[in-house]
Amino acid sequence: MFDFSKLTAAEALFEAQKIAFGPIVFQSARLLRDWGIFKLLQDNKQALTIQEIAKECSLSEYATEVLCESGFSMGALDFKDNKYSLTQIGYFLLNDEMTKANMNYNHDVNYLGLFYLDESLKKEKPVGLHKAFNTQEPTIYPLLTKLPDKAKESWFGFDHFYSDAAFKTLVDIMAKKDINTMLDVGGNTGKWALALASKSPNTTITILDHQEQIDVALKNAQEAGLEDRVKGYPLDLLDHTKPFPDNVDAVWMSQFLDCFSKNDIVNLLRRAKNALNENGKVYIVEPFWDRQSHDIGAYILINTSQYFNAVANGKSKMYRASEFQTFTQAAGLKIIEEVDGLGFGHTLMVCEAL
Repeated sequence: MFDFSKLTAAEALFEAQKIAFGPIVFQSARLLRDWGIFKLLQDNKQALTIQEIAKECSLSEYATEVLCESGFSMGALDFKDNKYSLTQIGYFLLNDEMTKANMNYNHDVNYLGLFYLDESLKKEKPVGLHKAFNTQEPTIYPLLTKLPDKAKESWFGFDHFYSDAAFKTLVDIMAKKDINTMLDVGGNTGKWALALASKSPNTTITILDHQEQIDVALKNAQEAGLEDRVKGYPLDLLDHTKPFPDNVDAVWMSQFLDCFSKNDIVNLLRRAKNALNENGKVYIVEPFWDRQSHDIGAYILINTSQYFNAVANGKSKMYRASEFQTFTQAAGLKIIEEVDGLGFGHTLMVCEAL
């Protein structure tokens, strides 16, 4: 994973310049996509001149030229005989759903806030959130349904892209568990709870989250005709003096614990353990970066950590599976089963009380 040791000095220096100019290249690529240049070049069978591109995209020749030259430098466009055409990199920037989700999320949610990464890291507070979204909320989570439209769309688009990849498989797995009562901790607007309740008619699920998210979830449950088996329990999840509802068969935590610091994770797991009945289990789903089958997954996950610091909460990150093995033990749990490779590199950990 990430073996750069065989680069020549010239190659390494070029990679360093890509990093140094990364923000400029990112914004150029975004505009090449959003202003229709990539799409135009994809649809045409022949390469086009700057004048032809500018006319078709209703742009000035100046804007078209500087963007296309940047596209050439990043490998998204080819340039021969004063004409541009789309490369494979440009094709993926335009069409790949993962790349689109990542670019939208980084532009609409993270870009302005990451200017304050240094201050956020030093203070362990999401200074970028406060500056970019003009709020003093300690975390982004109570704001999710109130974000500006583009930011909200891109945040949920990013979240759903990665969670949806494993979603159906996980619903099928959990529907076979014969679970009567489940807590969905951090269940947000109820997507998981509604899917499992639809598939598993004997399961009643209680969502633990902020009141704003629960209000939306209960409305969704009513519209789906599942209000009798999808409930809500408003709770400050970071107030570790407040116990979870107890005597349940299962506590579900999917892509939730990575939103918190190491100390908070241990305390949340401890509260989850205390909520179980005698044979209850805690189910953890996370995309651990040390369990990825390819460099792309690890790269995305590692660099998502800066969002958590500057924008989300100031203290969390994307974790390794080996770290969670330590967290569960500290909370009085033992891992009895692990399933890797679900969706986009997710792992399901099944735990019971020690």
